[in-house]
Amino acid sequence: MCKSPFLWGMAAGILVGVTAELIVCPRPKCRKTAVGQAMQRMGNALDTAMEAVAKKLE
Repeated sequence: MCKSPFLWGMAAGILVGVTAELIVCPRPKCRKTAVGQAMQRMGNALDTAMEAVAKKLE
């Protein structure tokens, strides 16, 4: 089972993904701030959507 092409492909994909992430964002702080900024944007979008719905319900 260890020699199946699917498992080799999955392993290669994981290795390439981890390597690309380390090249783009070598420090953990960079990854944390990127996630934090994305969460902030999602929160702002949700707040805006909720305000729009509340105004239409009035």
